[in-house]
Amino acid sequence: MLSVDAERYGIPLRDLRDVEAIEQVPLEQRIFSWNLNDWLDRGLRRAPDKSALTYVADGDPDGPAVRLTFRELTRRATQAANLFHACGLGPDDVVLLVMPTVPQLFTALLGALLRATPCCINWMLKPAQLVELVRSTGAKAIVCLGSTPGYEIWQNVQAIREEIPHTVRIFTVPGPRGETHAESDFDTLAAAQPGERLLFTPTPRLDDIAALVHSGGTTGSPKLVQLTHRGFSYKCWANAVVMAHEPDDVVLADYPMFHIAGIFARGLFALAHGMSLVIPSPLGARDKRFIDNYWRFIEKFRITYFSGVPTTLATLAKQPPEDEDLRSLKPYMVTGSTAMPADIGRAIEQMIGVRVLLSYGATEFTQNVTQAPRDGDPRYGSAGLRLPYTAVKTVKLDADGEIARDCATDEIGMVVVKGPSVTPGYLDPRYNAGLFTRDGWIKNGDLGRIDADGYLWLTGRAKDVIIRGGHNIDPSVIEETLQKHPQVLLAAAVGKPDAYAGELPVAYVQLVEHATVTAEELSRFVAATIPERAAAPKEITILPRMPLTDVGKAAKPLLRRDAAQRAFTAALSEAVGEKARVAVEVVADEAQGSKAVIRLAAAADAANAEDIAQRVRTLMSAYTMAHSIEWS
Repeated sequence: MLSVDAERYGIPLRDLRDVEAIEQVPLEQRIFSWNLNDWLDRGLRRAPDKSALTYVADGDPDGPAVRLTFRELTRRATQAANLFHACGLGPDDVVLLVMPTVPQLFTALLGALLRATPCCINWMLKPAQLVELVRSTGAKAIVCLGSTPGYEIWQNVQAIREEIPHTVRIFTVPGPRGETHAESDFDTLAAAQPGERLLFTPTPRLDDIAALVHSGGTTGSPKLVQLTHRGFSYKCWANAVVMAHEPDDVVLADYPMFHIAGIFARGLFALAHGMSLVIPSPLGARDKRFIDNYWRFIEKFRITYFSGVPTTLATLAKQPPEDEDLRSLKPYMVTGSTAMPADIGRAIEQMIGVRVLLSYGATEFTQNVTQAPRDGDPRYGSAGLRLPYTAVKTVKLDADGEIARDCATDEIGMVVVKGPSVTPGYLDPRYNAGLFTRDGWIKNGDLGRIDADGYLWLTGRAKDVIIRGGHNIDPSVIEETLQKHPQVLLAAAVGKPDAYAGELPVAYVQLVEHATVTAEELSRFVAATIPERAAAPKEITILPRMPLTDVGKAAKPLLRRDAAQRAFTAALSEAVGEKARVAVEVVADEAQGSKAVIRLAAAADAANAEDIAQRVRTLMSAYTMAHSIEWS
């Protein structure tokens, strides 16, 4: 077994040649263990008396903080594992973790990794989605937040109690100002178990499923991705190499733990290397008080690794530090690239001297598979170079979804990936149809190009591309143009249905506080600035607050439905005139993606309802979206 000191995490990474030089040594000689628990055990025992977790409950850096040392965290994780064992859980049994980021989420997660299969799920899901996840995973235990002001978790779990097997064990954790449920209190029950040794012998193999993590999404129940010990172990090594992380790093745990960047980068990965985590709020970056105090958190807790999803960075770029001491920060950070305008990266670097390294990743890849080189040219706008031992390329697919040919340099195609961290598939095998090519490349639906130096440039999601009369429009062109306006905080572009062009680009924006700019002024700004005339949005809608997914990305499915709803309402109102009142609702449809529900109310003097319905059917036949007609 390699010691920490024997691993060289400071290897220079300047360009693709450095990546290829690393690969001259077989990967098996780089990884000391293919068991994620071995990585975690080594990290937890490296400096037992050092702070592992610092928890602030309210986003106030001067508020009371709860601290756990690595020794205490190790003991509590062992007790949690023994508790799950005592309840009859085995390696293939699922433990659902339904809570915001509180210390017990880490102890339950580490304990479940030792004994069972953890699944951190979105604690904001409603009962219908919760019960579906219990059933689909066959969960044997749930660890959730107890009755707590401001949270509906306990009420939602109680609502499904009669719909799930009575054998499912429910444990509770008190939230901020919340209740302790004595009969189900996780801390109390775990504390009764031994903490110095496991009461069982863990025997995971490298391709065993370590955890279930759900993919992004804004509607319905999320797809559960199976992630392996092999994948997590590889990424524990690879991410430390590409970021030159050190055990002395201090990281903000401000991403939701039901997202891969939260559970891994701000959780398992950090602990596997003995880094200290600071939880600034159970809500993380969703807590406005924390964001308002962001720079003070950096100063007080000597954070070394600046972080944030693109929407958080967009806010911070227009909320510069005052006199806070930020010298603890490393000179680089990493974030996702698909929603990150290049100008925001440049603004962050100019403001605090930290280079923003963009990356490309997904839950299905166990987070990132490319990243801008920390010692080289970040090439703002690109997603960087592939990670060592991971293959990334762009291809053209045939009608069957198989690779017809590899793309040439700078030719846009489907991004496909192979490597040790790629998922073996979704828990529900229905979702695996078309996910992999016959020769094992995973297709995640992203479009991009690779330049002559190996940098990946994402050009959009296949489903996000706006197709205007056969002209493919990358929504990021619109979004990046709008972000250049000083009064625009967030921007998202989607296509609205059009009977002639198929789709027309429209944009939604959230303005900075106290902004005065109008939609008409923004339209003129874009028209004068955008590099691609056809991409200029036909409409710009100013929202009081941009709808975001639970991981801070613009909720484009909601915006697409809103755009379609507006387009259909206007077109139908004109078509039926005064003969009927029209109301349109575009809803998610499991079979057809989206459907327009058209509700008609005939005017008093309208004698022929069939004539009105025929007008509607004729107009809607020009669109691809399914529809239904209802009379009221």
